[in-house]
Amino acid sequence: MNRDEQDLYRWWVHCVHNDSKDFLRLGIELEQSLIGYADLAFIDGNTAELGIAIGDRSIWGKGNGFNACVKMIDYASSYLGITTFTAETTESNIRAKKMLAKLGFKEVSRIGKEEYLGTDSQLIQYRL
Repeated sequence: MNRDEQDLYRWWVHCVHNDSKDFLRLGIELEQSLIGYADLAFIDGNTAELGIAIGDRSIWGKGNGFNACVKMIDYASSYLGITTFTAETTESNIRAKKMLAKLGFKEVSRIGKEEYLGTDSQLIQYRL
């Protein structure tokens, strides 16, 4: 995408202020800096899709995403009544696959493809 700085700013303001009953995004902070987000999408009854993004690659692999997912799952279970979580990642995203396994997610299907780090990769769907 070739958006200018103002377009990006307006997009992120929209994302932050968008009130949706089937979507929740919370920021992840480390040492008082915003490093990413965890979200729940497609919230429907007791089911939601878990998502996570950590921006700075230098802090990948240090447990920040895992810990944020644990907190989001705990929050969603306790306050939103979510009992079934889904997730999706690409075959080539080894870190995400390991994190989902550590969280207890099980692979349920392989449907679709998506570009990851410049290469088309098989999408994998998970359930917890």
